[in-house]
Amino acid sequence: MIKLNSVLFVCLLLTLVQKGWCCDLEEYFAEKQVSVEESARDASVVFRGLSTNGAGGSGGDGSNGIGGADQPPPTHSGERGVYPAYFELISTYKGSDHLHLYSTNRQVNVTIFSRPVADCNDAQDVTPREYIVFCQILDGLLRATAIAKWDEATDQRVWTSLGWDKWSEWSGCSVSCAAGIQQRTRRCLLSEDAECPGFNVEQRHCNLFSCANAVNPLTVEETRYYHPSKDHWRRVADRPAAWRLQPNNYIWLPSSQLFNNNASFPKEFSLFITLRILNESLGTVFSLRSRRRQDTYLSLEVAGGDLKLIHATSNGTDVVRIPAGLDDHKWHQISIGIRDNSVVDNYVDCQWSRTNILRVGSLDIPEDSDLIIGYLFAGDLEQLTIDPDPAVVGLQCYSTITPIIDPAHPPRLTYRRRQDEKQENIRISMRNDFMHAKKKKLKGLIKKYQIKNQN
Repeated sequence: MIKLNSVLFVCLLLTLVQKGWCCDLEEYFAEKQVSVEESARDASVVFRGLSTNGAGGSGGDGSNGIGGADQPPPTHSGERGVYPAYFELISTYKGSDHLHLYSTNRQVNVTIFSRPVADCNDAQDVTPREYIVFCQILDGLLRATAIAKWDEATDQRVWTSLGWDKWSEWSGCSVSCAAGIQQRTRRCLLSEDAECPGFNVEQRHCNLFSCANAVNPLTVEETRYYHPSKDHWRRVADRPAAWRLQPNNYIWLPSSQLFNNNASFPKEFSLFITLRILNESLGTVFSLRSRRRQDTYLSLEVAGGDLKLIHATSNGTDVVRIPAGLDDHKWHQISIGIRDNSVVDNYVDCQWSRTNILRVGSLDIPEDSDLIIGYLFAGDLEQLTIDPDPAVVGLQCYSTITPIIDPAHPPRLTYRRRQDEKQENIRISMRNDFMHAKKKKLKGLIKKYQIKNQN
């Protein structure tokens, strides 16, 4: 609802201030009710792009986009015509070998053959929006056959229709600090005679903060801080750095044991957490409790699929709710920054989520605090790292993803490519046999000529 209201607000603002509109490129294909799956299978090129100019706008040369002056948009209402659309390329699903011929500096020009759309006819600019564009190459032009707004669900539908299984979860970070990588993989489900377009591995950078001041309470070696005892703590089978916690498993230690020179817990800090909720759960993931004042604490608690950051003092309680989607039973990366005694920044799965500004001085961290991890919590906990610099809160992981090919599982050759290679090998073999026979025959003729001359 928030996103929808935001889009409507932008459209209204454009209408009132710029006498514009909100051009929805999907409207050009409203007459054709074709599924995403069918569009992906039939298209020769499929890409994800950010709209940068409306269909019907002018190209950089003053013409009507790719259609140019030879194919201007129609002037009569309802008449079909060719409309240009412009996109900034984000990623390619299919046909990358063709798409590079129609893009310059990641700018892609596409033509649309359709009836005019009222909101887009006289547009010079479009509200930036991510689309999945399905294209065919016709008469030397990259022509859109369908367009769909991008979202994660539609993204997966396109990949599934092209033969790919769902992506695995992101792996744990390769290092606990100083820049590592995470990867996720997927399998091609097509038969051996076919090939899935795209990549089978994606990776991103993680834990980019420095090791100099970061501390990880989950690596504390003194067993007296583990309850009921460390013997009752169990690792997660497929994530060797993670602990599987039951409600009676928790860590309780003086926070001064974490930092050099028995320093108290910092007033400002970043907290990095990687966790997975297996069932509906409540409980405390992280808590700082004053030894002298039992009513004073800062606590991060699970509340269904979300998290709550609770700060309580004798003067009252502040609660910051952090939507996190934990109820999907998958791994999630959460980072929280506390600064200026009143500001809470948080990121969820590598994306900035929100910044909450509370009452001045309302987040006063007690100096005599004990640190409690996992009290009454049931789930898997892989990372809980504290850095005294709140500015690094966004460095738990980057949202930029790099596709790669796993050298251990390279993409399968298509049947046609294998046949072509087979035919090429046959031609090479035949040519070698021919050359060998020719040389043999030539040697025979030379020998015969030499014998004849001797006689």
